[in-house]
Amino acid sequence: MSHIKRVKVLADQLEVGMFVSDIDRDWSETSFLLQGFTVQDQEDIESVKKQCDFVYVDFPDEVDYKRFRAKTTVSHTLRDKFQKDLNEPIQTEIPKATKIHKKSIGVVKGILERVMLGEEFEIGAVKEQVKECVKSIMRNENALLMLTLIKHKDEYTAEHCLNVGILSIAFAKFLGHSEEELQDIGIAGMLHDIGKVKIPDHILNKPSKLTGDEMTQMKEHAHLGYEILLSKRDVTPVAIDVAHAHHERLDGSGYPRGLSEGQITPATRLVSVVDAFDAITSDRCYDTSRPIMEAYKILMKHRATHFDPQLVTSFIEWRGIYPPGSIVEMANGEVGIVIATNTRYKLRPKVMLVLDERKERRKRERIIDMSKLDLDATAQTYRIIKAVQNRAFGVDLQSYVDKGLRIAAV
Repeated sequence: MSHIKRVKVLADQLEVGMFVSDIDRDWSETSFLLQGFTVQDQEDIESVKKQCDFVYVDFPDEVDYKRFRAKTTVSHTLRDKFQKDLNEPIQTEIPKATKIHKKSIGVVKGILERVMLGEEFEIGAVKEQVKECVKSIMRNENALLMLTLIKHKDEYTAEHCLNVGILSIAFAKFLGHSEEELQDIGIAGMLHDIGKVKIPDHILNKPSKLTGDEMTQMKEHAHLGYEILLSKRDVTPVAIDVAHAHHERLDGSGYPRGLSEGQITPATRLVSVVDAFDAITSDRCYDTSRPIMEAYKILMKHRATHFDPQLVTSFIEWRGIYPPGSIVEMANGEVGIVIATNTRYKLRPKVMLVLDERKERRKRERIIDMSKLDLDATAQTYRIIKAVQNRAFGVDLQSYVDKGLRIAAV
C-alpha cells in the first residue's frame, strides 16, 4: 500500500478505470453510494463532473501515474493556449457578433428561399459571412456561441443551419484545425441542410411522427442537398460531402447510402455530432428542446455506433456543462447568465448575476468569477445548483445580449 500515489485530479480529467478515493466535499452531499469507487464508464465521469470540481485518485501503478502526469501537463498547456486565444472581452465582441449573426441569418434565409423557388444563388455571400464568423470566433468564440442559444421555432431550418456552421467552426478551432479548414467546415455546416427546402412543407413541418412513406421522402433531403451543391462550380468538396453524408452513421445504419465508418470523412463526422447536438437542444415542430446534459447523454449513448466516439468526448469537453449563455440558479437563490467558461474548473464559470435571492431583478448586475471563489452577501461561496431554460424566472437572454451584456447604471 505504501506505493500507492494519491493525486488531486480535476473532475474533467477523470478516466474510465480510475479509483476515486476521496472528493472535494462531504460524501453525504453527493449521490455516490460508496465512499470510494472505480470509474466504470463515461456516465460515471459526467456524474462526478456535475457534483465535484476535483477528486482524489489512487494510482497503485507507477507507470499509470507517470502516464497521467505527462498527459495532464500537455492538456493544461493546450487549454492555457486556448484560453489566451480569447483576446477580446465578450462585452466588446457581442455587438460585433450580433451584427455578424444578423447578416448571416439573412444570407442563409435568402439562399434557402432561392433554392425553394428554383432560382440561382451565389455562394459568395455565404463564404463572406463564414469568414466574418471565423474572425469573431478567433477574437472570442463565446459571443457567437451565446447567440446560438437564442432560438425561434418558426425559423428552425435557417437558424439550425447557421448554428451548425458556427458551432462547427468553434469546435474545429478547439480541435486545432487551421483557419482555412475552419472556413471550409463553416461553409459545410451552414449549407448542410440545404436540401430540406425541397421537401414538401406538410412533411417538413409535420407536428407528429412521420409515416414510413413520409420518412422516405424526408431522407431524400441529403441527396437533394448534394445535387444542389454539386451543380455550383464554386462550392468546396467538403460542403458537398457534408450535405450528402451528415446522416450517415458509423455502423452503416444511416442514409442515404448506408456508408460505414471507413467511408465517412472527418469533416462529415464533426458536423454530424454538431448537427445532432443543435437539433436535440432546439424546439422542433415534432419535439421540444432538451437540456444540454440530456443531449450529451444521447450523444454518448450513440457514440461508436452512430457518432465518432473521440469527437463526442471532445465535443462534450469543449462545450462543457455551463456554456456561455446558460442561465443558472445559485445555491443562495440568485440567478445569472454564464458569460465565460473556465477551462480548468468547468463548474466555476464567470457569471453575470441578474436576479437576487428573491428572484427579483437586481438594480445593478454583478459579474462574479466563480474560479476565484467570490462570496455572496452572507459570505458564502457561490455555487451553481442547476442550469435552467432560457426565459426561466423571466430572464430572457436576448434582452441582455441586445444591451451588450453591459452592467446597468444605477
